[in-house]
Amino acid sequence: MIFNYSVIKNFRNFSGPEFKVQWSPGINLILGHNGSGKTNLLESLSVLCGWGSFTQTQNLISWNNPASRALVYGSFSGEEKFSVSASISSRIALRINEKTISFTDLRLAVPSIIFLTGGVNLIDGAPAIRRLFIDRLCSLLFAPYAKKLSDFKYVMRSRTALLRQEKSPEPTSKLFCELGGWIMDRRREVTGLLKTILNQNNFNLEFLPVLETNGERFLKNILKDKKYLARESAAFRPLTGPNYEELSITLRDIGKPASEALSRGQKRRLILHLIINAGKLIKLRLRRSPILLFDDLTAELDSEGREWTCRKLLETGWQSFITAPENPFENIDKNINLLTLMQHH
Repeated sequence: MIFNYSVIKNFRNFSGPEFKVQWSPGINLILGHNGSGKTNLLESLSVLCGWGSFTQTQNLISWNNPASRALVYGSFSGEEKFSVSASISSRIALRINEKTISFTDLRLAVPSIIFLTGGVNLIDGAPAIRRLFIDRLCSLLFAPYAKKLSDFKYVMRSRTALLRQEKSPEPTSKLFCELGGWIMDRRREVTGLLKTILNQNNFNLEFLPVLETNGERFLKNILKDKKYLARESAAFRPLTGPNYEELSITLRDIGKPASEALSRGQKRRLILHLIINAGKLIKLRLRRSPILLFDDLTAELDSEGREWTCRKLLETGWQSFITAPENPFENIDKNINLLTLMQHH
């Protein structure tokens, strides 16, 4: 899929008349100084791809006109032609060809992968960052995933509340095991598929702990352990399940974690490897080309790294959007769409 153009009105720092941008099917560079709205424009594309706001929905409305609504519109083509609109107030109302659509269905219609500035910590950051990467991929490949993950978080909160009240968490155990186990199984299924594609690149992926059974049975066995239940009661919170999993990324030839063996620039390359191969998996399963959204992808890359990044993105044939303070590919490829934002809109 590709954006043909997008339109935003009353969106974050874009408080003037409608701001319309015609996009290229290849690489689109969104350039400008800090505060010019690069990330805000990228966020509007995130809304149109079904991922919503980078922070909170209410923050999307123009800072100069908070009592009004924000409007975002996009025209798509590729495997299918349609338009998407988003009316934003306290919530986001989505329409595709003027028909109401859910975030889940929109993500399946316009599959996309997002890399934000904090994504550089995908390799050596907290486990939650790597879980989020896999969770977003699972949400694209399994339609019920986002809903089940949301339901599980509710069960987690309920179980935590019972533990803090020093009550038995048993009323939540059945759903905790069913939902949590299903999520754990889907994560391992997607990681296995991604691992197969990555075999050629010397990287090994694995979700830990390694399960000898399915996720639901694994959790049920843990909740039968009196020692675990005692620790859980003492901690006033669950100590197992999807929130305690870890995506291990190692270099196969030396068996070391990528976080220890790679330089910062090499980690950036590995992140792009992961994103592109996740895109290949999306294309294979959904039969739609993904759209790639990158916030400051090329920071800390030398000229060779920028050239390699540009080449890899062009080889995919997919549409990509990259924010940067200045053109990182100026001496590499002239067939790149440039959009330079001024300080005020």
